[in-house]
Amino acid sequence: MDTVLIAIFTFVPMLLVLVVVHELGHFFTAKAFGVKVLEFGVGYPPKAWGFYTGRTTVLLDQDTVLVNAGGWGDLSRGQLVKVQSAEDANGNLVARVIEVPRKGRGAKGPQSLQESGRDLYLNHEGKIREVSGNSVVLADMLYSLNWAPLGGFVRLAGENNPNVPKSLANRGVGQRAVVLAAGSFMNAIFPIVAFTLLFMVPQDIPIGDVVVDAVATGSPAEVAGLQTGDIIIQAQGKQIETQADLFRTVTRYAGAELELLVGRGTQTEVFRVTPRQNPPEGEGPTGITIGLNNPRFETRSEPPWTAFSMAVSSTWEMLVLLKLEISGWISGDRAPQLSGPIGIAQITGEVTAQGGLRGWVILAILLSINLAILNILPIPMLDGGRLLFVGIEWVRGGKRVPPEKEGLVHLIGFAALVGLIILVSANDIYRLIQGGSPLGG
Repeated sequence: MDTVLIAIFTFVPMLLVLVVVHELGHFFTAKAFGVKVLEFGVGYPPKAWGFYTGRTTVLLDQDTVLVNAGGWGDLSRGQLVKVQSAEDANGNLVARVIEVPRKGRGAKGPQSLQESGRDLYLNHEGKIREVSGNSVVLADMLYSLNWAPLGGFVRLAGENNPNVPKSLANRGVGQRAVVLAAGSFMNAIFPIVAFTLLFMVPQDIPIGDVVVDAVATGSPAEVAGLQTGDIIIQAQGKQIETQADLFRTVTRYAGAELELLVGRGTQTEVFRVTPRQNPPEGEGPTGITIGLNNPRFETRSEPPWTAFSMAVSSTWEMLVLLKLEISGWISGDRAPQLSGPIGIAQITGEVTAQGGLRGWVILAILLSINLAILNILPIPMLDGGRLLFVGIEWVRGGKRVPPEKEGLVHLIGFAALVGLIILVSANDIYRLIQGGSPLGG
């Protein structure tokens, strides 16, 4: 039970952080391009709680229709209203319908608004801030907290309908592409920010002589002449004081020649090793097992500029590791290890139990990189799939794929993705019942 609780209470916050970071990219770029943002939701409906903010001025004229209200005097500050707005020649919103929802049983919902105008009007709702003779000011940007915590969303006006005022769909190809790609961009820069903060926080680092404990037969290290007991002093001219120092350098030079300065007895020698990109399981790129000789702990924290530089390097190293893993899948050297929400939650709990907050943050960084890459791939329903249709429109000189056809493609992609998640989750549950771990063991 303790393991399950740790998994839940560490995975859900991590997922929410990554989702919020992703959705903030869509949110800020949409607002920058003048696209109307209707809702920023954390989790998926049904809604648990929310509040309205913002100041949207909506003009009133002789054609504005009131529903469930006898006149303008029935509109008051703080009142929740549903509005259908058109756009005039100057880009101002003009109310075509304002509905005051009825209270109690039999209350009318959005369906009471004019159905004939749904494809032409901006459908928004919010609380009245001010009422004047010819306008109302609405707080119509909803921030919501929803009951299903596995995700989040930004709801934009007219995502697929260019006829809706201030819609995403009536923006140019370039602006839509930026809005769609911004989520993955935010997930891509999150690791740099998180690593920077980690390196700035004081922490105890074990340092000492990095010693070769074992050399695999036929490995690059054995071919180069490394032996058990050798001390790795430098790698490519950089001082090696921790196991992590050597790991980062070896990862960066996978597939290329790496120069090692090694202490052997009272002498130092230079060896040239070429780390493998797809090493046999359990051997690593060079084929050596290392340990620390006479380790001691040293408290270190880096200034912001150094921490940032180290963060960029660490993020790049994670990308290299991911590339090597995918290369192994493609070459058939190793099988993909897929985990659904259940498996990832189990991993999160185990990593947090072993590595504490630092382990939790590093796993969040790794998942953020994976989300950035996955979301930008041309997979239907995901951002990359929608970007693909924007690209097709650009190639066709502005001729769009009909929304119903694009919607069908995304629906099929959604069904396939749900099916995959179900299959992977079933495997996660089976492994959990058997007492196994996605991390092995």
